[in-house]
Amino acid sequence: QCKIERNLNMKKLWIFLFFIVMVLTACDDVENSSPTFSEDEAVPFEIVKYEEKIAPVYGTLVPHIAYAETEGQLKELQGRFQVDGFTMDMEKYFAVFIVTYSNSCGIAPDGMYNHNGTLAARLLPVEGPNCKEEEGMPHTFVLQVEKQDYDKVQLYSGDIIKSSMDVK
Repeated sequence: QCKIERNLNMKKLWIFLFFIVMVLTACDDVENSSPTFSEDEAVPFEIVKYEEKIAPVYGTLVPHIAYAETEGQLKELQGRFQVDGFTMDMEKYFAVFIVTYSNSCGIAPDGMYNHNGTLAARLLPVEGPNCKEEEGMPHTFVLQVEKQDYDKVQLYSGDIIKSSMDVK
């Protein structure tokens, strides 16, 4: 009977060890699945408009990303986001509208990336000595990006996805 108990305890130990290995492997996969943006994925972009405000319709949806491929879509988004005073050559570029909040120091586009067929806009906080987390600051960016075929447009804060929109 002691031999049977010992064998049973050994089986439980092996099952427990197997479970621990599986959990650790799963956690490692989650960490590796977060995007890392590389220089070879970088897409040239230009900030064509920036305002420290949030369009009222997007106040509850922040952060948010949208895009315009045509002149009509651009005019529609300019009205919806309440930003004007700029034009773009919609034959060569498309517009990416980003609406977000940050702490009192601000946030800025770190880059645009062609990440596996997705246009990824990456925002990073601006660092400073007098930043206060409790003071939210609104931001509306309009970026100009050369046209390419993308499946999605996504907004990242660092490596964390905040908003996604299908292009096709």
